[in-house]
Amino acid sequence: MFFEFSNEGRFKVFKCLFNESKRHSQIEKELDIRGSEVSRHLKRLIAKNLVKKDRDNKYEITNIGRFFLQTLDIFKISLKYENYFNNHNIYDLPLNLILQLGNLKTLRINKGTMQNIELWLHLIKDSEKYILAISDQFQDSILPVVEKKINNISFDIRALVDETVLKSKSYEKLEDRHAFYQKLNITENIRVLTQIDFSLLVSDKGAILFLRREGKIDYSECLFDNIETFIKWSMELFEWYWKKGKELKPFIKK
Repeated sequence: MFFEFSNEGRFKVFKCLFNESKRHSQIEKELDIRGSEVSRHLKRLIAKNLVKKDRDNKYEITNIGRFFLQTLDIFKISLKYENYFNNHNIYDLPLNLILQLGNLKTLRINKGTMQNIELWLHLIKDSEKYILAISDQFQDSILPVVEKKINNISFDIRALVDETVLKSKSYEKLEDRHAFYQKLNITENIRVLTQIDFSLLVSDKGAILFLRREGKIDYSECLFDNIETFIKWSMELFEWYWKKGKELKPFIKK
């Protein structure tokens, strides 16, 4: 099956049918390929059940063909960032979201710990509608920004934190943790996970994801994009773990 895609001309014929069915002459004109060559490619694709011919003499991709074409998108992005994906624990993410990576065509990698932290902070400061975060660290430096934004009733702010965060030195420095949560009125907006294997921030301005490397979350490299496709993908990732989170109140009492 993959051998059929190894021919560039045949792959072009195959891809040009993805959005709509076309006649033989349309394919020739669109791709500027000789009719005999188009016929040869279509014959092979039909033999593999990747393309079929309808009653109007138009060629269209089969369901199996669509599946394989979309699967190839995953290969493209994985090969583009093969070093990153080989060195980081991508399988900390749900499988259904890994299979959607092929849709994230403009996804990019940012390098440099300080630059990535700045990017994280800017996403929070510039957000206008929502902030969704999963973190293994208590970031007291952003509390003033969070407090300011959460006073806006229409602003959605939620976070998932690791149990260890509630025992961190930064968290312990809060003189009155009960008063802190009461002041922000976000007890219901924070949930706790037993273990967090990655850090994620999603806002209406973009999303940033840090994966594990050698057992620790690697903040020196991250996946980042500010287009709607990656934002929605990241929101789905957040919601998937949000359902697994535990209520914060019992942990505050501890």
